[in-house]
Amino acid sequence: MNLLEITQNERVIIDANILVYATTGKSVQSMDFLERCVNKEVTGILTTHIISEVIHVLMIHEAREIGALKGSNPAKKLSGNIQLVKSLSRYKISIRDLMSIGLQLEPLQREDIISAMSLQGEYGLLTNDALFLAIAERLGVRSIVSADSIFKNIKGFNIYCPDDL
Repeated sequence: MNLLEITQNERVIIDANILVYATTGKSVQSMDFLERCVNKEVTGILTTHIISEVIHVLMIHEAREIGALKGSNPAKKLSGNIQLVKSLSRYKISIRDLMSIGLQLEPLQREDIISAMSLQGEYGLLTNDALFLAIAERLGVRSIVSADSIFKNIKGFNIYCPDDL
């Protein structure tokens, strides 16, 4: 389903790619979705491991945008350049803005790790996706906002995706 189809007052768990697409301006629908969260039309839930992933991606994105990173394995190149890491600042502003819009922040719990391993076996999910789904299940949230096609194979969930990418 499209992001525009999320109903009023629906509780949704938000994947990293939606936040990255909204923050970098690559998806107007993702930006509009976050605006609905700001306006309390939709209850957006963000997990701690997902915000960590967003921070990482936005750091690399900023370093690439300023021309400081080229080629493959940008994380390794970034970690080897302490001065570059210290100089990056735009990603911090983006993260502060995201953290201020009133998304519910949900920590990873011990039981989520056990559930995630089961979900990996059932659906073939990578670790972060399995943890994401395990937290959604624990919270009883049946709606996922993600541009990741892997979630379309998961039964019992409403999957909302932007179609403007």
